[in-house]
Amino acid sequence: MNIKLNKYFSLLGLMSFFLLLNSCGMWNNFTAYYNRFYIAETAFEEGEEEIVLNQKKPLFQFKEEKLSSQANKSFDEVIKFSSKILQFNKDSKYIHEAIYMIAKSYYYKGQYNKGLRKFIELDKFNDEEYALSAKLWIAKCELQMRTFDLALEHLEEVKTLALTNENELILFEVYLAEISYLIYREEFFKAITKIEELVEQNLEDEVKSEVTYELGMLYISLENYEKGVAAFELVEEGSPTFEIEFKSKLEYAKAIKHLSREDEALQRLNRLRDNTKYELHWDIIDLEIAQIELESGEVETALEIFYSIDTGYTKNESSGIAAFMQGDIMEHIYMDYDSAKILYEKVATKKAPSEYRIEARIKANVLKSRENYNDKIFSSKMGYSYLLDTTLYRQDSIAYAGYSTRRDSAMQVANELKESENVRQTPTKGRKPTRGTGTALKAQFIYEEDSLYTYEPKLPIISVDSVLNQITKNEYELGNLYFSDLVVPDSAYFYYNDIVTNYPTTRYQAKTLYSLGSYYLTLENKIRADSLFQYVFDNYSSDPIAKVAAVRLGISIEELNSDPALDKYYIAETLIEKEEYYDAIEELNSIYEVFPESHYAPKALYSIGWVYENKLEDYDGAVNYYDTLKAKYPKTEYVRDINSKLIFYHGEKKAVQDSIARFEKAIQDSIARFEKVIADSIRADSLAQFKIDSLSNAPTIIDSTEITDSISVGDSVSFADSTSLTTKDSTKKVLEHQLEEDEKQKEESLDDSTKSANPPELIKGQGTKGQK
Repeated sequence: MNIKLNKYFSLLGLMSFFLLLNSCGMWNNFTAYYNRFYIAETAFEEGEEEIVLNQKKPLFQFKEEKLSSQANKSFDEVIKFSSKILQFNKDSKYIHEAIYMIAKSYYYKGQYNKGLRKFIELDKFNDEEYALSAKLWIAKCELQMRTFDLALEHLEEVKTLALTNENELILFEVYLAEISYLIYREEFFKAITKIEELVEQNLEDEVKSEVTYELGMLYISLENYEKGVAAFELVEEGSPTFEIEFKSKLEYAKAIKHLSREDEALQRLNRLRDNTKYELHWDIIDLEIAQIELESGEVETALEIFYSIDTGYTKNESSGIAAFMQGDIMEHIYMDYDSAKILYEKVATKKAPSEYRIEARIKANVLKSRENYNDKIFSSKMGYSYLLDTTLYRQDSIAYAGYSTRRDSAMQVANELKESENVRQTPTKGRKPTRGTGTALKAQFIYEEDSLYTYEPKLPIISVDSVLNQITKNEYELGNLYFSDLVVPDSAYFYYNDIVTNYPTTRYQAKTLYSLGSYYLTLENKIRADSLFQYVFDNYSSDPIAKVAAVRLGISIEELNSDPALDKYYIAETLIEKEEYYDAIEELNSIYEVFPESHYAPKALYSIGWVYENKLEDYDGAVNYYDTLKAKYPKTEYVRDINSKLIFYHGEKKAVQDSIARFEKAIQDSIARFEKVIADSIRADSLAQFKIDSLSNAPTIIDSTEITDSISVGDSVSFADSTSLTTKDSTKKVLEHQLEEDEKQKEESLDDSTKSANPPELIKGQGTKGQK
């Protein structure tokens, strides 16, 4: 008996031991499973709470907001631990919930394709608890993946099932998805119909008020302010949340302003402003009050309110909006573009809605361009003055050097004062020196002086024509900026007119004339505008702007390409390629003679001149046709190409003519001097002969001195003869010397004439093919 009992207890103990071992394993498995599910579920709840707290998404917004880093981390935890449940605990009753959490986590993270696969997997289980939700989320994933037709089909299926099962929550979600999609596709009237259907459903008061508010906002977006006001009134009659109540009252005031009830709107806004209940929204209320004041013409009052918002609510978006509005007032009302630029740049440093930041950046860049164009124009005009009068450059340089010396002295004094103050206030030991180069420190130093010479003079190293082109280019661009970006047509006209009046030979003439035509269109002066377009079309045919002008005039492309002179021009080009130059000249000349009004007439004259110059090397022939071109078509771009070289050629030709004239005058002067020398020589000979005759006719006295006198007389005769010979020799030498000098001067004049007779190549290297 005892033996049996011992065996029994031994067996029982062994069985208990094995049972204990097995139960410990089961407990460990259960604990691991429970921990995974608990962590996943907790992380999922935290992620959804983070979305609710941090995402201020409107009720009918289609695009999902980006997750915060904390929410993203939570959903990563959900996916990680729920996936382990699917891997190690496939038979768990929580398997469906794990799939559901994974699928929604993927959706929240924006990985819609992965979420779709998991929702489809969940839908296959036909679990009553998740079946309808899975179908709904399948449709929502498809909407975000832009498979709209399939999504709408699934939404309709879910709506039918929700109505059948009286599942109001799923039905509400279906309406949200449908309305969001319709608003996204800008099918607003269909969206309004859906919202009106939704309002008829059995909704909670808070939800109904929010839906009604969104209906009012949709009416406002369609500028149907009457229905918008009616919707906002219904919101106030319901039970809205504090946020929806404030928004509805604010939008109500804004809406009645558009219905010409500005005084009532201002009263409502002031009541909101006086209520401490809405203290957190005072900045938004002030923005609307300032806007009404601005639209009522109270600019100073509006500017003060915007300034107080800008400086008093620096951490709110309203501060950035207020800074933008101040810039807008400075730009459009006061036209203080420098202040406007500063304020627009300030918006970038503040919190502001993205649309305001983008617009402010664009406006700041435009005003910066305006500033740059003005600086370039000023610099170029000063350079032009210096090229015309270098003494002005020297005077301004001396004046600027004086200004610069005074500025540097003032900076030195300021630095010494600053250093002395620093020595008194802080110990010298360990104090860091001022950083920066001398140039940088000078740039940082503010020195104001009532002087006209604070601009450093710079003498251009380019030609006068290049400087003029720079002036017109920058004035043209600045005019366009005023016309298109700043929308100040009168300022644009100032610069366009300056180019046409003062710089008529630059390459921007055609574009500027066209821009002037556009300006006159804004004044509804179509006659003046068309006359300018016609002028551009007639005189600047090779400029691309001519075709634009033709379109303005109603000329079709076919008409533009149907010029009969074009065929003759192509024939002439072919002849030039075959080196049949005289035939080409004849063909081109016929274009000018037969079709003088054609756009190809000036081009034909230009091409004839080019052939004479570059192919036949007949410069006189080239200049002859270039002169005709300049006389008949002075405003064409071809004249601008050859004008400077024509001036050079004619200048050199005049120099040759002047040299020949000087040579001929020198010859005449030499002849006159020669004749004078001959006349003087003849007079000298006559005088000598007269003296001889006088001596030979004197009475003879024979005395003791006769022989001596005779010898003396003989000597006198010999002296007279000698004097006569000496005078002739001297005259001969003078004439020979004068003739040598005249011959030498003649040779030098001929050398100069030969050098000037050959003009430089006028348009060397340009072919007619490039003139099409």
